[in-house]
Amino acid sequence: MQHVLLIALGDFKARIMRYALTALAIGVGVALLVALMAVSDATRSYVEQTLLRVYPADIMMYSDSINIPLYLLDVLRKSPAVASAEGIIITTGVFNGKVVSIVGIPLRDVDYFAIDLIEGRLPSADGEAVVEESLGLKPSDVAIIKIYSGTIGGERTIQVRVVGVMRSFLKGFVGAFRLNLVVVPLDWLQRSLNTGPFVNTVLITAKNKAEVKALYTSLKETYTDAQVYTQESLLETVTKVFNALNVVFSVISSAALATAAITTFAVMSITVRERLREFGLLKAMGIPSRDIVLSVLAEVVIIALLAGIGGVAIGFYGANVVKQLLINMGVNFDVAITFRYTYAVTGFATSLGVAVIGALSPIRKIAQLRPLEIVQSWR
Repeated sequence: MQHVLLIALGDFKARIMRYALTALAIGVGVALLVALMAVSDATRSYVEQTLLRVYPADIMMYSDSINIPLYLLDVLRKSPAVASAEGIIITTGVFNGKVVSIVGIPLRDVDYFAIDLIEGRLPSADGEAVVEESLGLKPSDVAIIKIYSGTIGGERTIQVRVVGVMRSFLKGFVGAFRLNLVVVPLDWLQRSLNTGPFVNTVLITAKNKAEVKALYTSLKETYTDAQVYTQESLLETVTKVFNALNVVFSVISSAALATAAITTFAVMSITVRERLREFGLLKAMGIPSRDIVLSVLAEVVIIALLAGIGGVAIGFYGANVVKQLLINMGVNFDVAITFRYTYAVTGFATSLGVAVIGALSPIRKIAQLRPLEIVQSWR
């Protein structure tokens, strides 16, 4: 085994620049793969944590019309399986040409909804509102909102006085999630929309997570006019979205890795051809083909190791650099990108796989050649 390593190290030193460029090609593909994984995982984690914070309920009942009576909440709260039940109104409107989402919440339980204030305070009286920063409003501003929604069966106009500004939902780094929220007192919104003691959304928390499924089934069968969702189903939807994005990311990184494999094949093919006479002499000296193949394979592993280390490091830190550049450009992408051991495992496994695949054909050629054929090929 010692002579195998000596042969490998001797050739590696002689062709160090060529192998360094090969490692660079593989490392670029690995870096791209790790960077995409890190960004995807960080974004997924942030979205899930944010959803769990702003949607703390285990089950949500929603109706297109404001037709869920408030007394239903008292019925639910008396259930031995229910820890809490909160009723709110969610509807849409238009302010300065922007579609806004108006949410009426009970002021007595305002902390339940985890409003992330930037400035100002929470609403405490009729007509007061907290708005998302995306609307460009400040405390003491007055906003007139027109509501066109099937939930109220016609058009209404409400006027709110801004008392607080909150961060955009998901910090607005994904445009599709820019909801332009306007949060107002529930009872005031009910009077303004003339809905009476009704809501269109109920958030329910179970006492025992194991009872969520049974509670969900019971509510779905009992209240057929409302749509019933679980927090788990919402998170599954998020997972499906990111799985689809990961497929796109995989295609992008695969293209770079395929290029790296082709580069490895070309470099190792040239190297094997240049060393044919050397291989013939080694075989003539009694060194078995297996040891020669192992020496070349050792060189490939060294290349893969260097590419893996560089690719994982550059990919992870590169993702953080791109994140900071986006923030400096004004894009809200302030998500925590943390290192995970799976990045290193995936990076090294990918690097080794690409290097071996690229070198497989040249290595096979070495194993099949005989000393006499090698000598004849050099006449």
